[in-house]
Amino acid sequence: MEKLSFEKLPHYFFSANRQFEENEYHMDRVYELSVLLLIRKGVLRFTENGVPVEVSAGEYYIQKAGIQQRGVAPSDAPNYYFIHFRGHYSKAGALPLKGKFNIDVIQPIISEMEMLGAAAEKLEYESLFYKLLCALKSNQGATSVAETLRTYILEHYTENLTLDNFAKFSLLSKNQTINVFKDTYGATPHKFLVEFRLKKAGELILATDYPINEICFAVGFTEYSGFYKAFFRKYGASPQDFRSKHSTNALPEDIYFNP
Repeated sequence: MEKLSFEKLPHYFFSANRQFEENEYHMDRVYELSVLLLIRKGVLRFTENGVPVEVSAGEYYIQKAGIQQRGVAPSDAPNYYFIHFRGHYSKAGALPLKGKFNIDVIQPIISEMEMLGAAAEKLEYESLFYKLLCALKSNQGATSVAETLRTYILEHYTENLTLDNFAKFSLLSKNQTINVFKDTYGATPHKFLVEFRLKKAGELILATDYPINEICFAVGFTEYSGFYKAFFRKYGASPQDFRSKHSTNALPEDIYFNP
């Protein structure tokens, strides 16, 4: 099941409060933006591509862009806050499309957004939007084995990590570790590790004047020739040519690995 991804940051567009009348129906539409719904009272009902959806008080729901929504049944006078935004989704995403939220945590953030007013910079809204998303994520409970292993890789990528390390950390067999991780992130733990090391190497090459061979070992590669070949396959240029062609003001899009 897809989740909202934080690898590519969502972007805020608009937000407001909404109160339904008794027996009011959700509108019929296909909307170009995603919408985050935070239900404070009542029940909101609609369908998405013919599948019934019901969101009750204390629950949030993300309506993805481009999906046919219809109000085929009356809602129970829901009161909610909604945020229109542009987002990216993947199985490896961070936030489920539906879950519960703590009103005591979320409402103060909503109140901050409402107090900003029309004259506020979009950056201020964006900042509170990210704060709200992080609060929702932290309320969703325990992370999966794949998510925990991903965090382990990101925190230890400079070390000499092997499949034995991954299996020991995940408490699964080697094959189970590979399959669980690949099912979520579309890549084996080793491939994910190599891609992340290449991403960090690309960032250091562009942002510093460190020697290439030092960067190679700093990001976790143990021999230069393997690093050189992997870097060339990913970016179509040697590390030195990559540094020469690009400036820190124009990082190429493919430097960001999004499994």
